[in-house]
Amino acid sequence: MKNQPLLLALFAVAAFWTAESQAAQPNYAYSTTVRLSDGKTLDCAVNEPLTAVHNASTTLTRRDKTEADVLATQRLRLLSGPTSEYPSPYTAPNVTCGATG
Repeated sequence: MKNQPLLLALFAVAAFWTAESQAAQPNYAYSTTVRLSDGKTLDCAVNEPLTAVHNASTTLTRRDKTEADVLATQRLRLLSGPTSEYPSPYTAPNVTCGATG
């Protein structure tokens, strides 16, 4: 029974570490608002579920979608730097955009 305090301490550390890692959202998953060059404002979810975007059913042109994807993923390019593994949430993100409101 000499190991019981050690086991309890290890269990406490493991429980704390698990709770901390679940509470923090990864920096590659976020929602952002982008403004396109034609004045449209879109809510975009990057590496998040589709429900994060209010109106994902909005029909966007290919040009609008491309511009929104580039603007929404700017943060990822800053985080991943010039080199990053492919595919990863940084280099192959899932982006969904829809009209605000």
